Amino acid sequence: MRTQPHNDEAEKAILGAILMREDAYDTVSSIIGAEDFYHPMNGEIFRAITKMKEMSNEAVDIITLIDYLKKNGSLEKAGGVGYIAGLTESVNVTSNAEQYARIVKEMSLRRSVLSMSSSLSEKAFDATEDIYKTLDEGQGKMLQLSLSGSTGEEEYSIDRAVSSVVDRIIKKMDGKLADDSVRSGFDVLDKYTNGGFKPQDYVVVAARPSIGKTAFGVSMIRNMLRDTDHPQRVAFFSLEMPASQITERLLANLSHVNLRNIAQATFAEDEFNRVLNAADMLYSKELYIVDVPNIKLNDLRAKARILKREHDITVLMIDYIGLIDPELGAQVPRHEVIATVSRSLKSLARELKIPIIVLCQVSRDSEEKAPILSNLRDSGSIEQDADVVMFLHRKRILTEEEKQRNAKDSEGRATLQVTKVIVAKQRNGETGEFKVGYNAATTSFEQVVQTADFIEPVPQEKRSYEKK
Repeated sequence: MRTQPHNDEAEKAILGAILMREDAYDTVSSIIGAEDFYHPMNGEIFRAITKMKEMSNEAVDIITLIDYLKKNGSLEKAGGVGYIAGLTESVNVTSNAEQYARIVKEMSLRRSVLSMSSSLSEKAFDATEDIYKTLDEGQGKMLQLSLSGSTGEEEYSIDRAVSSVVDRIIKKMDGKLADDSVRSGFDVLDKYTNGGFKPQDYVVVAARPSIGKTAFGVSMIRNMLRDTDHPQRVAFFSLEMPASQITERLLANLSHVNLRNIAQATFAEDEFNRVLNAADMLYSKELYIVDVPNIKLNDLRAKARILKREHDITVLMIDYIGLIDPELGAQVPRHEVIATVSRSLKSLARELKIPIIVLCQVSRDSEEKAPILSNLRDSGSIEQDADVVMFLHRKRILTEEEKQRNAKDSEGRATLQVTKVIVAKQRNGETGEFKVGYNAATTSFEQVVQTADFIEPVPQEKRSYEKK
């Protein structure tokens, strides 16, 4: 058998440089960890240095390192006094520590690729293994290797986890860490989510048909794209509408021109110029629309990984969960199908380290009352998997009198139908509800400034709807 890729000289040079130069550790620790060393004794030494830095952040030299290893009973595992003392003898140019670290990281990645390839090869030969699951697993692991330079499988001792969190807090306080939250653009919702959706969040937006799930999703995308403080790179999987219709809705959202006028190309006064200005703004933004009806689950995951790798997307939205095919067969109950898709999307959010926002339908039980978590259609697994669940709730059809009671947007434009957004689950924050305004002409949701009464749906509406 061939020896696994490694570089003895680079590993020793890194350790020697750290023992000779105080700032060398900060340089190399951002590139490698103890797990990247091929020889266990070198990994043990690096791990000990890391622990010492976490405890005091003082300079580490041969004497203090040996003393620490003795007290912790790991001196022999680290090669002994003679081995540690000899590390500095082979280091001639300590300024090359960063280059040594990159060599060690490359060797570690090569070993990871070989290990992954061996595992996939075994599964490919095993006829009992589902080959599509094997492909999906391979894509996921390869993405982790290419994005972060690791297998994605990390173990955190509590001291390391605490140090990491405290370090992030201090960097945020000092303004040295960019905010990785994804803001919805609706102020109250962003307060509920402590500044926006977080990486790895699995977010569900649910409502009955014709209430405006897609419109709410498109409105959030509009807000994300025009957020100059936190510009986002958005992927939108449109399984129900073609990309052209989604684009028309975005143009209507941004230009405040009636969607019907855009679709029919009939404009009044300056409307066409407003649409062109909106198109110009969209043209420069990073939005990637995947237009595939009834997409297979494995295909969705593969396309999401490609978008992450090639465009570094920061948020992914899917419209909607019921149209994803996990290929389980016709005999599998619907609730199991949805449960499989939901678990997979939650896993994908953690893998890509971005929020995934999924649109979902609720059951007919919520037709005449505010929806609750048990109304999520086809599966309670969605409720369990989701980090955030929110519902949209309002009356579908208004009388002329009710239309006069609507709210206006912040600039006093077209009347908006008041809609409740009910945050029913929030894993890391508060639950509650707030109001937004729905503009039927532009199929957009806006923040409501001049509030109006919420018009509660009534049973008669349900009966007339069902007759139609």
